[in-house]
Amino acid sequence: MTEATLTLPDGRLLTYLDLGDPQGHPVFHTHGAPSSKLETRFFGLDAHARSAGIRLIALDRPGIGGSTPQAGRTLLDWGSDVADAASVLGIERFGLFGYSIGAASALAARMVCADRVSATLIVSGVGPADVPGITEGRSPDVSRIIAMSTRMPGLTRAGLAFMRWGTKNPAKMIAATGKGMPPADRAVADRPGAAEPFAAFLRDALRQGTAGALRDLQLVAGPWGFTPTAAGGPLGIWHGKADTNVPAHAARWLATAVPGAIRTVTQDDGHISLLDSRGAEVLEWLSAAIAEQGSPRVEAGGGR
Repeated sequence: MTEATLTLPDGRLLTYLDLGDPQGHPVFHTHGAPSSKLETRFFGLDAHARSAGIRLIALDRPGIGGSTPQAGRTLLDWGSDVADAASVLGIERFGLFGYSIGAASALAARMVCADRVSATLIVSGVGPADVPGITEGRSPDVSRIIAMSTRMPGLTRAGLAFMRWGTKNPAKMIAATGKGMPPADRAVADRPGAAEPFAAFLRDALRQGTAGALRDLQLVAGPWGFTPTAAGGPLGIWHGKADTNVPAHAARWLATAVPGAIRTVTQDDGHISLLDSRGAEVLEWLSAAIAEQGSPRVEAGGGR
């Protein structure tokens, strides 16, 4: 589970982690923000993916981790990057897994790569900010950060830089971050050993600076530039009713927008507790959904 790098056709680099079952169903994971591929370690997804028979490929978006920055990138640009990454890795058909802000990127990839996508999993995923009422009940701090990303980008970058500095003291940082969390999320943040993996994905997200994370926030501050459709195989949506980072209205909107989507809302889970406590369950769902589409576990040429 070490960092690897692939080269896209235009010469840009994408860093990634290759997790789970090497012979499993290939699935591309898209991280939250500010975050990176290392959030998969925080949530223990390597073991869950292995158990579910999934080869989980956690990609860093441009400017995140060691991935080459891409000025002015859009969500649909990421869809093209996923298509190219799959081709570079010798993977023809694949699943998608978007977490939090990464849901928008995963759904963009689902649209761009519809004929290659076997199934998609969205966990605690955002919806388009221009949908009326979709952010009702969201934490004021989260709303402020996302709004500032477009209105006061310089101030947002300063805040991200301060966050990077804060990772020098992981325990203090996670304690401060968790103050406004719902109880289920706070329990995850307070768990012994949680602070360092949490700090690790933040450090990785900001290791090139703040531009990549800023762009991630900006891309969900307004319209997405596309509307999700049923193309791209089964869509599973999992959300915690107690989520105050991304209220469950987003899950309801997506389930309505995509005919046939399966929505599961858990009563007590928050934004991070859902994936923390149900990581095995959601990946088992994804594995079964992919298998129902007849996608092979081993892709031709799809070695690590």
